[in-house]
Amino acid sequence: MRGSAIAVAVGIPLALAAAAGFLAGMSSDGVAPEPAAASASSAPTAPSTAAASPEPSAASPSPSPSNIDPYVEAMSGGSETLEDGQSGRSDTNIADSDLEVLNWVETDDPVFFITIDDGLVRSPEALALIQEQQIPVTAFLTEYAVREHTDYFNEVTAYGGSVQNHTMVHGALNDPKTDVEWEICETQDRFEGQFGYRPWMLRPPYGAGPDDPDVLKYAQQCGINRIVLWNVVVSNDNKVEYWEPPIRSGDIVLLHWEDNLAEGLQTILELGRQQGLTPA
Repeated sequence: MRGSAIAVAVGIPLALAAAAGFLAGMSSDGVAPEPAAASASSAPTAPSTAAASPEPSAASPSPSPSNIDPYVEAMSGGSETLEDGQSGRSDTNIADSDLEVLNWVETDDPVFFITIDDGLVRSPEALALIQEQQIPVTAFLTEYAVREHTDYFNEVTAYGGSVQNHTMVHGALNDPKTDVEWEICETQDRFEGQFGYRPWMLRPPYGAGPDDPDVLKYAQQCGINRIVLWNVVVSNDNKVEYWEPPIRSGDIVLLHWEDNLAEGLQTILELGRQQGLTPA
């Protein structure tokens, strides 16, 4: 039935081993293009690689569907852009205490999700494209990289997007030397002060440790209700790697804030259009 949705996820009450098995099913051929980390062995990967840079079609705004599924709403921010340029956030999303790990959203809506990590590079071309096409973007930001750039990321997320937690200094959360509580909870506090709302999603750097007991404990204690991984990657050299090609409804796409981000965005938007999908 259209409008119903579930996340491919594992909640705390369920066997967390199922999440690890689910992620382990991905091949090691296409590791997500974040910097290498010795302790990041649990990072999800995507086995199939598609030719990049399809010819883009004429640019047009990408509206979100009118009837948003519950998990789609949680990923996309939950409401339309407010008058002050900030995207609205659903209190029900933020108040939901059930913590889930997901890397795909099962939905009948023809949508996919654009998520962009880190924040060291702030591409004006990417911002212009996001503004021109009104693209909803979930920005998983590393605090140290963005603390002086509030305005840029407010503009980036002004079309139904949001700023979410990618830790303080990009430490691998399954590394025994990492202060997991500080990486997660300090970021929550600082982003609430910087952006005016508390993130409700966490993306572990390198995809590492999503089922780690300390990660789950501190994420839930500090207001996270979704640990979000990915199943499609647009690499920094603009190659697209899939778990299961082509791009499908509910896919979560990972990109990074790089100089050529606009090119990667154009690529994934065109691949989505070819499948009748829009970002949400």
